[in-house]
Amino acid sequence: MNLTNKTKDRTVNDDRQLALMLFDSLSQQSKSITSAPTSLGYRRNNALVQIVDLSLAGRRLLDVAYFIVATESEVKKTYSIELGLFKWLLGTTSDNRAHIKRLIREAQMAAIELNGTEIQSDNTYPWGSIPLMGTARISNGRFIFDLAEELQLVIRDPRATHFLALRYVFKSVYTKILYDRLQPYMQEGATPWFGLETLRIWLECNKKTYELFKHFRSRVLDVAIAEIHEVTGLEITMVTQNVPGSKKVNEVRFVWDENNRADEQKAALVILKTLYETLRNEIGLSHADIDEIIKDRARYSDEVIQQAIDYTRHAAAAGKIKIRVSGYFMKALREGYIIGTLDQDLRQRKAITAADSLAGANAKEVREKSADREFTAKQKRDADAGWEAFEAMSADDQNKLARAFANLSTSALFATRLGIETHELIDHLQEPIVHQSFGAFVTLQLQQQKKAAKMNKGPGLFAADNS
Repeated sequence: MNLTNKTKDRTVNDDRQLALMLFDSLSQQSKSITSAPTSLGYRRNNALVQIVDLSLAGRRLLDVAYFIVATESEVKKTYSIELGLFKWLLGTTSDNRAHIKRLIREAQMAAIELNGTEIQSDNTYPWGSIPLMGTARISNGRFIFDLAEELQLVIRDPRATHFLALRYVFKSVYTKILYDRLQPYMQEGATPWFGLETLRIWLECNKKTYELFKHFRSRVLDVAIAEIHEVTGLEITMVTQNVPGSKKVNEVRFVWDENNRADEQKAALVILKTLYETLRNEIGLSHADIDEIIKDRARYSDEVIQQAIDYTRHAAAAGKIKIRVSGYFMKALREGYIIGTLDQDLRQRKAITAADSLAGANAKEVREKSADREFTAKQKRDADAGWEAFEAMSADDQNKLARAFANLSTSALFATRLGIETHELIDHLQEPIVHQSFGAFVTLQLQQQKKAAKMNKGPGLFAADNS
């Protein structure tokens, strides 16, 4: 794959596309812009987007909030999430509501700042700012927030998935920002060349110390690259390029061997949300139980929690839990109970036996239903054949067969259902409840006649009727 050509083809920066998608929905369009859509698309290359005044924890809060927005089926004015689930996805170990309030206020103060490059009729440049979070409150155990509709449309736009990337939890804000900046290029496996000044602005490295590349690299870029690898498994190589004729580095690009990890990133929060819902809905943990787990996630990792869930399910299936499932689970979690290998083998054998029994029962049911269908089909064929033969008979033979059918003990049931006397049944042979039975009766009589004639065992079916 020619990475150089692929990245050169990406002349439009995705973040800048994002900026103008937002700006277009907010700004008044001048006549010169609306009359030249092609050149407008080209001029978008120079639009600038900058997310300002946001800490690492604040960025994580927005990740979770935007995840909630993205999973809804339609744009809404207000979004609501259970506070416990919100804290769970946030990954915070703090039970201090004041800390969460500070993060919410920080997100509300931060904004996407948009600076257009097309000069307007008043000799000014267009400018816009969208707050990253609107009205927000915590009420009745839920976090409720509003989001600008223009921002929601971008979050939900498939073309802007890198903006919504559901990220891992990082310790360094440099790591967070760099990882987010890599997302638009995941499929290419490399970024374009970035000027060092651009990187410094992105990473908010304003100190004079970072003007020297060796300090900028060792204290920021190398640290961020190492943490990305530690947290996500993505191994990144940074390539440098010098000023022509000099040893001074002026551009860098980032290259990686891994394929697009967008699905894995999205799965990170989805799996976390599913685990929380299992603990709350299936196990029935209280908010206090959830808070206990959140405060010690180093001890209670996803793997440890899943082991306790499996152990609790195993005990419940065996009838060992007598009172509260949640209490049993918390004891299993705190004391590190796991299902032993022998228990696992036993459970697997029982599952196989149960599956075999179910398969056998299902197979029997299928056979019985098939036999029933075949029997019903045969009855219909016999009835049709009997009526066809009956209608070809003489009136005398028809009368004999009709009286013979009426004299059957089972015919009394037909007569009762029709509200007539049994001997009157011969005048009601076309009734739906009688029709098929009579036809099958005629077929049976004809078969017996043929068999008797073949074996010379007596008179035929239509011997003299003495009744």
